[in-house]
Amino acid sequence: MLSGIDDELQRWMSQKLSLSFIKTYLYAFSDTELVSKIALGGLGHFLLTLSTIFIFVLLLIILATKSNFDFSKKLPKSKKIISAILIFSITALGCTSHLWYHYSPRRWDRIRPVVYTLVSDLLESSEFDKKPADYREGILLLGGNPDSEYPFWHESTNEEKSINEFKHKDLKEKKNIILLTIESLRGWTFDMRVPTNCQLFPNFCKLSHKSLYFPNTYSVGNPSVEGLLGIMTGIMSLPNKTLLRDFPNTKLKSFSEILSNAGYYNEVILGADPRFDNEEGWYSKWFDYYEFKPEYADDVSSAKRFIERYKARPKDKPTFFHWMSLSMHTPFILPESMGETPHDIGKAYTRAAVYMDSALGIILDGLESDPDFQNTLIILTGDHAAPNGAQQQISEKLGLGIEGYSWISLMFSGPGIEPRLDSRIVSQMNISKTIIDYIGLDVSNHFMGINLLQDSLVNQILPAIYSSKYGSLAMRKDSTAYYLVPVQGNTSAIARQIVLQPTWDTSDPSDGFVTGNATTESDEKILEITKQMRAVANAWSYVVYTNKVMP
Repeated sequence: MLSGIDDELQRWMSQKLSLSFIKTYLYAFSDTELVSKIALGGLGHFLLTLSTIFIFVLLLIILATKSNFDFSKKLPKSKKIISAILIFSITALGCTSHLWYHYSPRRWDRIRPVVYTLVSDLLESSEFDKKPADYREGILLLGGNPDSEYPFWHESTNEEKSINEFKHKDLKEKKNIILLTIESLRGWTFDMRVPTNCQLFPNFCKLSHKSLYFPNTYSVGNPSVEGLLGIMTGIMSLPNKTLLRDFPNTKLKSFSEILSNAGYYNEVILGADPRFDNEEGWYSKWFDYYEFKPEYADDVSSAKRFIERYKARPKDKPTFFHWMSLSMHTPFILPESMGETPHDIGKAYTRAAVYMDSALGIILDGLESDPDFQNTLIILTGDHAAPNGAQQQISEKLGLGIEGYSWISLMFSGPGIEPRLDSRIVSQMNISKTIIDYIGLDVSNHFMGINLLQDSLVNQILPAIYSSKYGSLAMRKDSTAYYLVPVQGNTSAIARQIVLQPTWDTSDPSDGFVTGNATTESDEKILEITKQMRAVANAWSYVVYTNKVMP
């Protein structure tokens, strides 16, 4: 029964029957619409699960009855031992299959037994009844204030005045904002320092030449819901959980909510169903209007719909429009008119990337023809990357924070922004802070990133950035990446060089890059880095588990 319920919840909401889910939806049965959607929408599938259980139990009863077994008769000791061994063996095989059958953290997240989830959640949450011993160290490493109840909350005493002054500005002084989030954007494939990549993706290349362009950008995690977290809320992901999906009651403020308070109209056009990762609630909170329609799911159709909606936007207020693509998501299926999908995954990805670039061209052409184009800020980034075959293999050793899952791109193009290339390492977590500072708002926020447009940042070494997923953590600083798998335990971090310039095999845009070379680090430094990374993971987990991101 629990497995059947868990299965339906994952199909409908991409959430397991966990303690977090129970806490969030404790009163869900008062919402008859929600319950009826889940119950009736998956009724056939749920009945199949129940039927399987019923038939299995019925067969056991029939077999026991037919065998004329005397239930009052005690079993011999030898049979008790054999039965106990058999039951234990079956249980052990079932509960450890994820370890010996090509272990995949994401698969295990979905198939692990419900009781296992509930017990592990209970044990994990109990770890954060009090602050970890390394809490202070972790918060300081993340740039927070360990003496504050909300260590990343930046309180502005000037907020009301700043917003009122902004609202009273002439409309021409308020920038329209366009955010383009590209699905599964591989940073090495879309590195516009490579001439052949520029030829493959002319529209992407054209925008990069008009932008402050950061080719070495990293997502806070994966899948897409993790990228959404980093981009919209300016905070990092959790090493062991999916924050937006697993902690939907977390108090967060996205930059779009700040824009809304300042008088902006906010809209997002989605390439994927927002119910997939329990994102619908967040979109409802962050946008005045969000839209997903299957007929617009491919990038070209979605781009045309985006321009159609943008041209029909309210003209009496500044606007923030967000476009989220889809065609570069596996299995890279394009409209039938584009022909059959190649069997080679690398070729299929590249073909989908070219298709996305044509959609990007439609959007850029539509924006440039708009009368307000000269007053528009354009931001382009990726939600996360997509690993090639070689990267999938090394992820077992280095974890899911490697480049194959997290290396993306970032561009800012708009009034007052000097087009140039910056090869330093940055995070998509910097977007929120950059936008709010760019339009001149002094408001309270919990953004953990920095303003990438600050003149004072030129030639400086930027803060370390983090990517994590399914129990692994990556830390990048200057020109070195450190990978810790698992975050909890006794293992040491592994150091690798970050490839800051395109020195890989650029003749293959998909599979020509794998990862940086191993570095020679002293044992003392590796131990210190490992300690720091665990402190960061512990401190940030405590903040999220106790809901202390913001008041």
